[in-house]
Amino acid sequence: MALPILSWSGRTLLVCVCTLLLACGGGGGGSSGFMQASSKPASSAGSSMGLSDASSSPISSSIASTPGSSIASSSAASSSLPDLITLSGKVTYDFVPHNDNQFGLNYSATKVSAGRGLVVELLDSNNLILATTNSDNLGNYSFTFENNKLVKVRVKAQLLRTQLPTWNFKVTDNTNGNILYAMEGSLVAASNATAVRDLHAASGWTGTGYTQTRVAAPFAILDSVLLGVEKVMAAGNDIDFPSLELRWSPKNKAADGDLELGEIGTSFYSGSAIYILGDENNDTDEYDRHVILHEWGHYLESDFSRSDSVGGDHVYGDKLDMRVAMSEGFANAFSAMMLDDPNYRDASGLQQADGFTNNVSRKNHTVRGWYSEASVQSVLYNFYTSNNGKAARDFTDIFKTLNSTGYANNTAMTSIYVFADTLRNLVPTQITNFNTLLLEQNIETTDAFGVDESNSGGYTGSLPIYKPLPLNNSPVNVCSTNRFGAYNKLAVAQFLLLEVASSGTYQISVQEGIDDSGDSDPDVYLYRRGNLLDFAEGTQIDQESLSRFLSVGTYVLEIVDDRAMDVENTDEITACFDVRALRLN
Repeated sequence: MALPILSWSGRTLLVCVCTLLLACGGGGGGSSGFMQASSKPASSAGSSMGLSDASSSPISSSIASTPGSSIASSSAASSSLPDLITLSGKVTYDFVPHNDNQFGLNYSATKVSAGRGLVVELLDSNNLILATTNSDNLGNYSFTFENNKLVKVRVKAQLLRTQLPTWNFKVTDNTNGNILYAMEGSLVAASNATAVRDLHAASGWTGTGYTQTRVAAPFAILDSVLLGVEKVMAAGNDIDFPSLELRWSPKNKAADGDLELGEIGTSFYSGSAIYILGDENNDTDEYDRHVILHEWGHYLESDFSRSDSVGGDHVYGDKLDMRVAMSEGFANAFSAMMLDDPNYRDASGLQQADGFTNNVSRKNHTVRGWYSEASVQSVLYNFYTSNNGKAARDFTDIFKTLNSTGYANNTAMTSIYVFADTLRNLVPTQITNFNTLLLEQNIETTDAFGVDESNSGGYTGSLPIYKPLPLNNSPVNVCSTNRFGAYNKLAVAQFLLLEVASSGTYQISVQEGIDDSGDSDPDVYLYRRGNLLDFAEGTQIDQESLSRFLSVGTYVLEIVDDRAMDVENTDEITACFDVRALRLN
């Protein structure tokens, strides 16, 4: 079944290329505005660039051809067959850059950018698809088909490639049934006078606000994604990219609630889609390339590598769970690497004139360590730009490390230690270089488990990072605390290591120790190579237990106090537990 399409349709989407000296009025239904639209300079951000308002009704159609097909599209045929004509054009969109030396978007510097790799369709008067192709790197497309036939061109907010490696990225409206965005031109008979049809998506900005439809937003989002795709391909990827929706709406705002109402809280990757803010005068992210690529980096990490992150809120200076520090630090660095721009920018506020910037290459952070996303991003980005025995600004080694089985199947939970240990094995010539960057951030050059790490983050209970748990019922004391913050912060979760030498059923028991006087609620999670095998989240006070058959291998046990996980709990909690493991049979 074809996807419904939210479409902008109107006469001024069909524009003539003035440099060809065509009679613009004749090709576009008699609109004298075509010439003005096609010749408007890129700096005129207050113009709609000839785009009409969005249609309130979605268009439904069935796909009659596949992207990249050449249904009646041989360019040579048009010169030899008088009943055929070649229709061509260029797809462009408004891109609004950030101010160079201050916060916010710079609408006066809006530029016209090519709509690259987009699905372009030729439709007849019944909205049946006659042919489909993709715009090239300059935004150009062409079709060859029957002369004098009523046709129009539609451009979907979709990047689709069918040859290996394949991909399918599309921008949809989560506040309107996840309908696919598109723009289209007018229905006009094909002739030499109407053979050039350019489609331009305007930003909708008219000087003081978005008073016109924000047609450019979905296409700007996709071009940021395409930048990432190109860089990952250049790093040697030959694996298909899993399909992904990027859900954007002008209604998407920084309020938690119903995603279908646009209450998305923040731009985020959900595991099945990326939700993107679009609330004017509050926080919009369609032109925040770093933000888009940060979230797309989480997608890449999840589908091409592995992430054990528990997610959650995080800000600069936080002491984080090492899994979160790795994931967020990587995503920040990844966005900077894809853009070759270390200044992470996010516009927000009235007229998008405010926001923040973060230099991911910075080294002198107040909080440095294996629990700091700032440290992780610094290590990764500065390794990327290093020319110490390697090509500078080459993503290959980083992608090879993340994409390796050594990283994806590691017995330790994902962290900067796992990344460093895997990279050292894969690229031994870079051991010294990478170790130097780690030491600059107060991270020990150790193994995947961080053995002998001396940086506790200010709490001795956070070390060792993995506490060995004997299988003879001897207790190991660990403490879950929210002293650095709840849920995803340092020392909320404690990790224990189980080395199972003999298969059997093992019982894991957790009992509150003498160090805590409150009513604790311990929870237990059992992992192997990052996969959650079992858990126990009972409501019984001060204790928890779990029994499971375990085969030979290495397992990680995570212990948390449910109270320390609660972000609404303002009381400082430190709950200490005696953890035991015993083989039952």
